[in-house]
Amino acid sequence: MVETPVDDEPLEDAGDDDADEAIVTALTAPDVASGRRLDAWLADAVLLSRSRCQQLIDDGDVSIGGARVRGSMRLVGGEKVVVRVPPPQRTELVPQDLPLTVLFEDDDVLVIDKVAGMAVHPGAGIVDGTVANAVLHRCPGVAISGEQRPGIVHRLDKDTSGVLVIAKHDQAHQALTRAFAARVVDKRYAAFCLGALATSRVEWITGHRRADGDRRRFTTRLPPPAREGGTVRRAHTVAHTSAVGGGASALDVELFTGRTHQIRAHLADSGHPLLQDELYGGGRAHKRLPPGPVRDATAQLGRQALHARRLELPHPRTGARLVLEAPLPAELAAVDRAIRGAV
Repeated sequence: MVETPVDDEPLEDAGDDDADEAIVTALTAPDVASGRRLDAWLADAVLLSRSRCQQLIDDGDVSIGGARVRGSMRLVGGEKVVVRVPPPQRTELVPQDLPLTVLFEDDDVLVIDKVAGMAVHPGAGIVDGTVANAVLHRCPGVAISGEQRPGIVHRLDKDTSGVLVIAKHDQAHQALTRAFAARVVDKRYAAFCLGALATSRVEWITGHRRADGDRRRFTTRLPPPAREGGTVRRAHTVAHTSAVGGGASALDVELFTGRTHQIRAHLADSGHPLLQDELYGGGRAHKRLPPGPVRDATAQLGRQALHARRLELPHPRTGARLVLEAPLPAELAAVDRAIRGAV
């Protein structure tokens, strides 16, 4: 049984959530960026739209050597660029009629298969179109965890798909939170990474903290802490390889701690980032794969190759075990078939 899953920590663990603080990132323009416009290069470097980057530049939130810059400036390479993304303005969460794939629902809980590209709740740069907006529409009056997070017990990264549980009332929310804390929640992920792991079963027990110079990233290149409570936290992941082919691997991942980006960081730090995970070195992964079906299927991915496939937990009222599974979305199923077909 796991404590709390990696990309969906319980919301009381607010230290890893940046919705209320500015994100400051220090970047160095590489030599290959020479001649590119700053705004165009920045959009690729920080994974924001070009218009959003231009707005940050216009607002003085991008600087080089402490000085304001213009988006049209041409880089020469080697510039030290500091980017500050302010927190979103807190506004009343508006119910929105957004499509949700429901896996289970009763008077106490709602369990959905979250699609990739949909944020769980408002955060930096995201003010609507989230699961929280959709929950308010489907379940009027739900306001657990604050107005920005109605009923949200745990979270998944925006570009991670799969099983997500939502409490419909306060008693259910408290019971589910206790279940996560008591390590009686089991959650498994399907992951697809570059290359092949050293052995068919790999276990990581490491430290975990924010990476230096980029608050969006986390590093696991640390020994586990002797005790909890500091800035370095313990991260425990087990990955089982189910297939290898075409330069990539299909993994079944089991989690024993709940750290933000834990799967992504453990795989990246082992030299096998998730396919198309821009933040952790897996971007444009298809360019590093040999020609063939795996490369073709990977090229079609518009998101990181991570899916929360299975959740098992006690029902918050009856205590009966709920086992919920979300099938692989079509784009990941295509990668999976290609890897298994290449074996």
